[in-house]
Amino acid sequence: MSDDGSADGVDHLADVVLANLSVGLGVRIIDEWGSKDDYLFHGPHGRLEHVSYSENLDQWKRGLYQIDEVLRDRLVNAIDGHPQFAGWSYVRREQLGEPEPVVIDISEPARCTLCDERFPSGNAFGWHLADVHQIDTEDKMEFAVPEPENQHTLNKWAGGSA
Repeated sequence: MSDDGSADGVDHLADVVLANLSVGLGVRIIDEWGSKDDYLFHGPHGRLEHVSYSENLDQWKRGLYQIDEVLRDRLVNAIDGHPQFAGWSYVRREQLGEPEPVVIDISEPARCTLCDERFPSGNAFGWHLADVHQIDTEDKMEFAVPEPENQHTLNKWAGGSA
């Protein structure tokens, strides 16, 4: 097998597994060295979504932004028998529950200037920029319009703007 993961045009098993993933069907990568297993699904915008369970928050959460190649490499290592991983298996989304972006600071509500979606914090907004718009930036607020919490209206919750 060549270094690019294929031999004679045949994909690595990881590529076949990833091609079968959907919003409802994912893969669990069992990590022997880390404190958490990885769960991968196709996110709502088509990119790989990394999901893990947070004991502190007592909920499933979307991981911080990682490029698809990093997640693919973890699956390749699990399939190829790397000692860090005890294996992998398919998993259904309904077995886990709905993940949420990790929200640390709820004092900076913002609206995305690229698609008009609103967020309760800069942390969740940063996840949105990386996942949806594929922008990984330190100055994420250049893509945001501040939105005071006291301006919540039924129209905003329905997706409009006030």
